[in-house]
Amino acid sequence: MSLIPKLREKPVEQKVDQKNHVQPVEQNYADRHYQRAVQYANQSNWASCVQELREAIKLEPKISDYHALLGVAYFKQNFQGMATVYIRQALKLNPQDPVALKYAAKLNIKEAQPPNPKSAAISVGLASVLSLFTSRSES
Repeated sequence: MSLIPKLREKPVEQKVDQKNHVQPVEQNYADRHYQRAVQYANQSNWASCVQELREAIKLEPKISDYHALLGVAYFKQNFQGMATVYIRQALKLNPQDPVALKYAAKLNIKEAQPPNPKSAAISVGLASVLSLFTSRSES
């Protein structure tokens, strides 16, 4: 069983207005970022995966899948603190998330262990600073 979810294939939805003009239906942009992140994860392109997931979380912060995969991406880059923050958040949103549960075991995260809000804020702040460097270096 692969830990990285498979891409969800969605047909392009369209609607026809009163004048018979075809128009696309509004799409979920957060999910589009997530789908690209899954593709990057399958290619082990963890930096790009992180960028896509951070954009997805900005748009939809309450989806455990986004946080869990972001935790995996940080784990794969040996950012254990950041991985712990996002795996905990995924478990907070969905205690049964299979990816989060697997990586919680690898990171020795106990379910009853309350997160340290000060270290979480520092980790998230560090991530935003680091993302500035990765964005500039890829440009």
